[in-house]
Amino acid sequence: MNNFKKLKVGIIVDDVQQPYLINDLYQNSLDSSRYSIEALIIQKTNKIKKNIFQKIINYIKRKGFNRLVDHFLFDVITKVEIYIIKKKDDFKKIFINHPISKFNVQKIYVDPDISPSGLFYRYKNSDLEKIKKLHLDLLIRGGSGILKGEILNICRLGIISFHHGDNNLNRGGPPGFWEVFNQEPSTGFIIQRLTEELDGGDVIFKGKITTSFLYMLNQCKLYLKSSIFLHHTIEKLSYEDRKMNVFLKKPYSHPLYKFPNYYESFLYLFKSFFLGLKKLFGKFLGFKYTWHIAYQFTKDWKNSVLRKSIIIKNPTNRFLADPFVINHNDRTILFVEDFSFKSKKGVISAYEIDNKGYKNIGIAIEEKFHLSYPFIIKEENDIFMIPESNNAKEIRIYKCLQFPLKWALEEVLIKDVSAVDTNIFKFNNRYWMFTNIDSSKSGDHSSELHIFYSNNLISKDWKPHKNNPVIFDSNQARNGGMIFSENNKIFRVFQRQGFDMYGKSLGISEIKTLNEDQYNEEILINVEPKFFKNIKGTHSFCFNSNILAVDFVKYQK
Repeated sequence: MNNFKKLKVGIIVDDVQQPYLINDLYQNSLDSSRYSIEALIIQKTNKIKKNIFQKIINYIKRKGFNRLVDHFLFDVITKVEIYIIKKKDDFKKIFINHPISKFNVQKIYVDPDISPSGLFYRYKNSDLEKIKKLHLDLLIRGGSGILKGEILNICRLGIISFHHGDNNLNRGGPPGFWEVFNQEPSTGFIIQRLTEELDGGDVIFKGKITTSFLYMLNQCKLYLKSSIFLHHTIEKLSYEDRKMNVFLKKPYSHPLYKFPNYYESFLYLFKSFFLGLKKLFGKFLGFKYTWHIAYQFTKDWKNSVLRKSIIIKNPTNRFLADPFVINHNDRTILFVEDFSFKSKKGVISAYEIDNKGYKNIGIAIEEKFHLSYPFIIKEENDIFMIPESNNAKEIRIYKCLQFPLKWALEEVLIKDVSAVDTNIFKFNNRYWMFTNIDSSKSGDHSSELHIFYSNNLISKDWKPHKNNPVIFDSNQARNGGMIFSENNKIFRVFQRQGFDMYGKSLGISEIKTLNEDQYNEEILINVEPKFFKNIKGTHSFCFNSNILAVDFVKYQK
């Protein structure tokens, strides 16, 4: 077991009201054995309260009237979107400010020297001495200003801070806006150790989530998703033998994104209105995203031609997705998610495939809650299935009692977890579980790949990988089919998410390193949704012995 030292952490903040991110970190610290919040370093920001007219006049003098219009229009957009989003319980807490008095820690008041621009903060020697006396291991920047000078090195581990944007693609702000404006498939965030170099800090953690179609919705999900990983990052730093992993720096080739002008705000409104109108119009006409499954016989998945696949006709008012193939007792069975538009619930159905065609042979597993992603694993003479059962907040494994339609719940492998699309395979005498967990409870299961391991398949003792999530990227994290091996190589299928779209495309990677301490995979192949006419996406790919199955989605009545 690794030794660790409980870290003493301080947070640099402004004023008397603290946002969600600061409060969330403090609340998480109370249950942590790895670190504790020892102090709030409260900055004097020189913000003088003025009446609204004084503020407007001063702003016009500094920035000009056009920039005032820019801010006014964008503020209106922001407030309208906040009004809409605050109605959802999941996001209400984002907009609650918390008084400093609720934080039961030492409070140190400092008065930094602030540059005429108001951007750069440099701490006085007297304030530095106050902080030194706290003997902190780490500082968190949660307040205003670009910090300069000795404050950056006053703690053993320095100062770490969020940047809500992928630093290789998006520098500037507002957080989460430009990704929506440019309709990027993902929105990134980083946790960095601050240095004197502006936008040149040492990046120690990266994550990417699927971009939402509204700016404030995207920002809220970004805050929810990133917050929990600031907590995890600090806990990892508590290990004495763990060095701060730093990502390789790359030349920045994109523009510095600034506050949107009125033209950009109007363009954003037009794009949002068009997307909303398209959704509303499509719903009115009865259009919806409908998944389908196709298969083909092949022994060489790398040279397969997907357009030659046989399409299985969907049952009336249902769709089929998530194909998993198994050959057993001279029968080839395709297990699928069978979703009813009427009940809004999926069951696991079975289709038998041979050289004459296919036929639906019935329902294999049905529960009161939704099921999908019927992952299949053989263990000696037994067959097991791990369907996605996130609505039950469990990872369940079922045993086949009579192939292929009689199954019974064997065990709940992990309880109280928001997880989807679970795979398990045996490697180096251990069972490895790959699953997609929503750590933030924001509804996003596409960004994080988590690994667990156990000595036994049927077990309640699944240990988490120390680097979970081993992948934090909505372009690569989510499982998209069975992990399979060929020529002593292990391949993982993953999904890519599109802008405001689930299941845009697929990729296949080779697992290069897998053990208790490390995980690494290399992307080999991208599968684009172009193999049939008018398809919009694909998110499941399964190859087993001599059958390849894939799903695809169309926007249709």
